[in-house]
Amino acid sequence: MAPPVAREATESDAELLLEWRNDPQTRVVSRTTGLIPLDRHLGWLRDVLASPSRLLLVVEVDNEPVGTVRFDHNSDHKNGGDSWEVSITVAPKHRGRGLSGAMLAAGERILTQRQRPAYILAGVHRDNAASAALFQRAGYVDVPAAGEFRQLRKTLS
Repeated sequence: MAPPVAREATESDAELLLEWRNDPQTRVVSRTTGLIPLDRHLGWLRDVLASPSRLLLVVEVDNEPVGTVRFDHNSDHKNGGDSWEVSITVAPKHRGRGLSGAMLAAGERILTQRQRPAYILAGVHRDNAASAALFQRAGYVDVPAAGEFRQLRKTLS
């Protein structure tokens, strides 16, 4: 198996991205847990693709899409400079194959080639132990956060 390769998402990925996003296991650990209709998803996707403050990547293995990594820019000067929040989704049929760490690394490489973030943040649902472990293995550490989501941070500079 070839290593995961990340590429920028396009509008032609819309239906696949929506399928992954609306997967029940994805929704239960998401900030928005309801089903998203196609028209709303298309509007969101167009906004993301047009925004210089967002980076949406589709990750492929052997030319087959296996998930996404998304980065959203935050300007947080009081906590050490510019940051980007990361979100990762492994396609349902590719879960459990050990791809998430390499997917995250591929996404981080593209982000840091294009931007100079001081750190990357990950908001992880408190019930999502696998995701928290992924980020911890990748060098993210817990920072204080209240509510349903843990916050993990990886300092880059």
